[in-house]
Amino acid sequence: MQLMRRRCSIDSLFFILLMTGIIIIANITYADTAPQQNNQTAFVKEDIPSEWAKVDIEKAIEADLVPIKIQNNYISKITREEFSEIVVKLYEALVGQELVIEVESVFTDTQNEAVLKASNLGIVKGVGNGKFAPDNFITRQDISVMMYRTLKAAKPEFDYSNVSKHTFADHNNISPWAKEAVAYLYGIEVVNGVGQNLFNPWKNTSREEAIVLVMRMYNKAMISKDSIVVSRDGTSRRQLVTKLKLEELIAQEMGKPYQWGGTGPNSYDCSGLVYSIYGRLGISLPRTASSQSKVGVYVSKENLDYGDLVFFARNGKTVNHVGIYVGNGEFVHSPQTGDVVKKTTLLSGYYERTYYTARRVIN
Repeated sequence: MQLMRRRCSIDSLFFILLMTGIIIIANITYADTAPQQNNQTAFVKEDIPSEWAKVDIEKAIEADLVPIKIQNNYISKITREEFSEIVVKLYEALVGQELVIEVESVFTDTQNEAVLKASNLGIVKGVGNGKFAPDNFITRQDISVMMYRTLKAAKPEFDYSNVSKHTFADHNNISPWAKEAVAYLYGIEVVNGVGQNLFNPWKNTSREEAIVLVMRMYNKAMISKDSIVVSRDGTSRRQLVTKLKLEELIAQEMGKPYQWGGTGPNSYDCSGLVYSIYGRLGISLPRTASSQSKVGVYVSKENLDYGDLVFFARNGKTVNHVGIYVGNGEFVHSPQTGDVVKKTTLLSGYYERTYYTARRVIN
């Protein structure tokens, strides 16, 4: 009996040791393989585009618009050099042949062939001191300008006279040299805002965002003959140029003091400011606010556009004040004695209560 008990104890001990060994081996195996699975998952996620971009990126690769070295890490920010390589491929796809050039680099910090091609075409420029800054991340406004220049280089026969007259709330944050490109690309539905009527021109762009934008441009250009249709609220390029000049002139007058009867250059009353600025644009206006309210064409408050003249009537029927609408519910004016040329909202307070009418004089 004791012998049997000893055998049972030995068997039990052997079984326990055996099971413990199996568990340890299983744990060791899991510990070795689990990190490999996680690393593999992370790698796959980096190299697969986001769901919203996947179809366009697949089509862009098929159209040979994406260099192999950029076909990964899609959510990472794209550099100036990388985007240069993409727009050169866009140019070559639109003209139907590979671009061959034999020029020495104009930059001291890159010998990249695509950058040299883009520079030769006038698509890219340096950042000063003979440098290109190839590794700098590219902004939304830079991408817009580079795509616009690429299209114009590849399709000089297109009509570029129409652009969108849409005004983003952060319009003043867009660099002057980028505004025409942004307006054109927004008008043909290649670029969009980022929400809340913002363009966010200084935001960096990811690889997948850049590829999708280029694919949109490629699709638009390939189905067009003489021009790409401006489908969003179009206006003439002449109007855009006038508005950009108006913006420059307004900026020069901000902060100058009010003076009754003043027409500049150092001080203004309300109608004197309008009279002077529009005169420099080549638009002849009457001298007083009341007379200015009778020129141009009527525009409703809901449809105000940059550069429209807005008028106010303290008593509700006789115009006594004028300003220049600059978007986002605001206007620039020279208010009263002791004040200066400044920006004020139309959406609340005194000027909301006394708003009377608006006239459009830029056409």
